[in-house]
This record gives sequence, structure tokens and C-alpha cells, in this order.
Amino acid sequence: MRILIVYGTGEGQTRKIAETLGGQIRRADHHVEVHRGDQLPEGLSPAACDGVLVGASLHAGHHQAYIRRFIRRHRPELRAVPSAFFSVSGSAASPDPAAQAQIRELVEVFLAEEGWQPDRWATFAGAIPYTRYGRLKRWVMRRIIARAGGPTDTSRDWELTDWEEVERFGAGFLELVEGKVPKGRRHVGQELLS
Repeated sequence: MRILIVYGTGEGQTRKIAETLGGQIRRADHHVEVHRGDQLPEGLSPAACDGVLVGASLHAGHHQAYIRRFIRRHRPELRAVPSAFFSVSGSAASPDPAAQAQIRELVEVFLAEEGWQPDRWATFAGAIPYTRYGRLKRWVMRRIIARAGGPTDTSRDWELTDWEEVERFGAGFLELVEGKVPKGRRHVGQELLS
């Protein structure tokens, strides 16, 4: 089967997750292409694929505009094949149920605005690359993260992604594409959504 993964990233963690999912799909003996959403090859079409995964990172409550454009341009094709979406943010690592609910709501609003209901979707914790931030951004991020109870040692980067959760999401997507489970909208780790 041919699978397409399109992602949007700010500092690289969404790319890393997309590539990890791509590796998982390759190990299942399927052909996969992984592309950044603003660097797509000419003529690439989800219509030629058996399944499509789309990922984007969440910054200040918004996903990348080029991912929005990709979804809008290819909405009919995304509806026709098994599809999934994943959102990546540092806030998704919060142990606070209210913060988790807010992230899920942002994803629901994003998908509703784009008029796309993927068969599966998930939120993943990203990373905090303090060492790659400029001085001002590092100071601002440390204050925000401290209020949320996150790591504040700015001398190193912090990877917050739960890789087992990513693997479970990938396995669920493969079952969907391979026809082992029916199509239907579901948030990973949550009850079936209508």
C-alpha cells in the first residue's frame, strides 16, 4: 500500500514524529512518502494513496497555515481514503486535565474549520528546544513553561514526546488502512466520536 505523510513543523519535533511514523509504516512493508507541507513535490496527490497522515505543530493556538492550505486543497481526497491527523505541542505534556481538554478543543476547532473529519486523530507532546531559542524567546518560554509546571533548565533541550503513544497511533492507523478496523472518527485514547 502507498501511504502519504504530510507535516508542518516549527522547531523539528513534528518532523521527527512524522519520520518515526514513516519508519513504522515501512517496517509493515508499505511504501511511504514523508513530506513537509510547504515543500511538496510537484504533482503529489493524496488521491493516488491508500492512506494519508497529516501532522502539524501547535504554536500560540494555531497550526501551520501551509497545512491548512494542504487540507483545504485536498479535502475531497482526504475524505475518500483512510486518513488521520496528529497535533504536536508542548502543552500536550501537561498533567492538568483542563490543559489537555483545551488542546483537544483546539484540534476539534481546527478540523471543523477545515471541514475535515479524519478517521483518527491524536495530540502528542512535543519538545522544548531551549538551546535553539534566542535569548528573549528562551526567557519567555521558560516563564510560560514554569507556570505550567514543566522543565525550566534552559541549559538543555527537553523531549516530551511519548514514543509509545506515537507507536500506538501508528499501529491504529495501519489497522485502518489495512482494513482491519472500520473507518470512523476516533480520538486516540478516547471513546469513539461520532
